Amino acid sequence: MNNWPGIALPRLQAGERLVLCSVAQAQGSTPRATGTAMLFSLTGQWLTIGGGHLEWVAAEQARALLKQDNAPAWSLARLPLGPSLGQCCGGAVTLLHEVLEPADLVWLEPLNKALQTGQAASRRSLLLPAGERQVQIRLHSCAGSHLERRADQTQWLEDWPPAPLNILLFGAGHVGEALINVLGTLPCTVQWIDEREAAFPNRWPDNVSIEATDIPDALIEQAAPGSYFLVMTHSHALDLKLCQQILRRTDTAYVGLIGSQTKRRQFERRLQQRGLPSARIQELVCPIGASGITGKEPAIIAVAVAAELLAQAYRLGQLRR
Repeated sequence: MNNWPGIALPRLQAGERLVLCSVAQAQGSTPRATGTAMLFSLTGQWLTIGGGHLEWVAAEQARALLKQDNAPAWSLARLPLGPSLGQCCGGAVTLLHEVLEPADLVWLEPLNKALQTGQAASRRSLLLPAGERQVQIRLHSCAGSHLERRADQTQWLEDWPPAPLNILLFGAGHVGEALINVLGTLPCTVQWIDEREAAFPNRWPDNVSIEATDIPDALIEQAAPGSYFLVMTHSHALDLKLCQQILRRTDTAYVGLIGSQTKRRQFERRLQQRGLPSARIQELVCPIGASGITGKEPAIIAVAVAAELLAQAYRLGQLRR
């Protein structure tokens, strides 16, 4: 997931200047595809465009811009990977460097808000002569990041398609926190829900939103069709209540409950007593996690659960192979 806006936002809000380096064109064999991006400050860097000498050159160009008081807002450079950089890929990339300053928050803040909620978005950057730039944010996909060069203008179209997976995670315990750290690296949006506000950590990934509420019913009802539900709260009674309400929906992609086979049998009996159809109850996944991974440590459970969610998404065609 191209999450550079979430990384850049707090640094720009703190008054820092950054340079965004994007692969604007990728021709032939290249380490990363068009649209891949990384960020640079004078002393740090985040994300990757492929490593090696390419990133070293990108960093040199970025920091040269940051050291200029009146740097141009953008620059383009085409780099053949074999001859000029000594990399074995053999293709060529065109790198777009853009200086980001606190003034860019006017478009970056609404863009980041849209991405956090899983909306499709695109950024149209008109690259004007003399290093000037005009940015427009649109809340729809532009069918892939690409550079358009015409006789009279050049523009960079950066694309964020809608997140394919919408996940509701109930429970901010140790396993929940470990799972959030894994899901933060995947193409999804997550609502992380717990009634205990103090249970949430101070920081969480950019594709995660926090819901501190003791009335989760509305969140279950409002979830988009094809959503993924994970129930792992601190209370068995609450787990049962949540499962009952979630399973009354018939349009879920996945309903998972943390626990053992014994817990599953108990829940099956109680859900039947509450009138849920047996066929629907059988769609409850418990225990959760990819088969063959038996460790009990939170990090191991988190990886196993994330793998199971991805496998389901591929089966349903929500992710492409």
